[in-house]
Amino acid sequence: MTSSMYNSIHHFNEFGVKKIEKTIKEFIKEGKDLGDLVFGLEESLFELGRNILVEVLEDMDQHLRNSGLRKNNWEIVRNDTTQLLTSFGMIKYNRTYFKPKKGGKRRYLVDDIVGVGPHDRVSADVVINAVEEAADSSYRKAGKKATYVDEISKQAVMNKIHALEITQPEVKVDEKRDVEILYIEADEDHVALQNKDKDEDDNNYPKIAMPRLVYVHEGFDGDKCSENRNVLKNVRYFGGIYKNSEDLWLEVCDYIYEQYNIDSIETIYISGDGASWIKQGLHWIPKSKFVLDEYHLQKYVRASTAHLNDSDIHQELQDALDWPSKEKTKKVFKKILKLTDSESKKKSIKESRRYILNQWDGIEIKADKGFEIIGCSAEGHVSHILSDRLSSRPRGWSETGVEKMAELRIYIKNGGEVYDLVMDQKHNEAKEKKHKMQDRMVKDLRRRASSKYANAWNSDLIVTTKGKKTGLYNELRGLSSIYGL
Repeated sequence: MTSSMYNSIHHFNEFGVKKIEKTIKEFIKEGKDLGDLVFGLEESLFELGRNILVEVLEDMDQHLRNSGLRKNNWEIVRNDTTQLLTSFGMIKYNRTYFKPKKGGKRRYLVDDIVGVGPHDRVSADVVINAVEEAADSSYRKAGKKATYVDEISKQAVMNKIHALEITQPEVKVDEKRDVEILYIEADEDHVALQNKDKDEDDNNYPKIAMPRLVYVHEGFDGDKCSENRNVLKNVRYFGGIYKNSEDLWLEVCDYIYEQYNIDSIETIYISGDGASWIKQGLHWIPKSKFVLDEYHLQKYVRASTAHLNDSDIHQELQDALDWPSKEKTKKVFKKILKLTDSESKKKSIKESRRYILNQWDGIEIKADKGFEIIGCSAEGHVSHILSDRLSSRPRGWSETGVEKMAELRIYIKNGGEVYDLVMDQKHNEAKEKKHKMQDRMVKDLRRRASSKYANAWNSDLIVTTKGKKTGLYNELRGLSSIYGL
């Protein structure tokens, strides 16, 4: 590396600007689309970005080689070249391998300082781009969009997702909220798992994963709701893969106690399909009552009556549920069974009857407190947050993949930023291997380099404000005159 600083900028000023001049000139004279100009600028600007990255890294490394602090505590072993994929494309840079004089691990100190791990092949910005895209589309598409000029494999994207340590964003509480009624809605998704190297007849190996979703809210937000869209007030999401449902409900319970004044709450309604894991919430959530959600109730009503094509008997069953009468409900089901010939259909009707009668407490509460119970939207939320990415299209997931993707999508739904997730994890990892001496060298490096980098752009690169009139300046002035600027 030469001793002069900012070779990348000077090189761009000499050669890159000429390319840009030509691109702009063609854009103006040939009347091309704006997109053509963007694509035309990409190559030059990305090359500049790569060159700046290399120069900054090698300059930092050179400072470490010359540092008195370093010489007192670290010895030079050798100089190596490495490659790293960034959003601007692949960069290749030289860095020094050091060993501590008093014993310890050998290290590439400059890599430590900028957060590049020993086995990293991509920079953090690439990981962030990939994770953001993977949360919405697929590992393959994420790999293609991770950088502007290159791509990474879907396997690499998957590995980055699996390595994430996802902690839901913190909710700051200035003062606990007072509400009379609180709502909890719950449901689950069913995701097909890969069966690689597994015996298809092995019943001990799960064929599906069931990520769960629970969310707490205060009802509809009148200020944000519209004619076509209901918006929940102060909603918070929980979920993922849980071996023990108690762990999920403890998270929900802790959140409620942290956010709300429990004494002000009269009732907490837990809505869902009546699965045992949902009803388990009654044991953990104070002042809670279970409500069978309308979606699942109506599903079983339709399954019991649709084949008869008889609106009267359908309404009879509906009335028995709207004004809950267990005896009347049993009588209606008896009538339905008499009118049904198919044995397989009779079996389905009996299953519906069993389901409805087992959820009777939830049906009664809904009928009694219907005025203060809003419709359960858990099915829609599961579809939007989980199914759209996990189960809507045929694919096989690993258990880890399902767990991480469910947690990631819930994290984003809770307002979390992928940038914070990735960078916080990198910072935590860096803290574990940080050396006090290294910290002192970093401070010295920052102090010495700050003035250099602060003046980096005080060059004749800014062609429109300096006395020198380059071709780029003239082209821009020409463009201005065309539009009377």
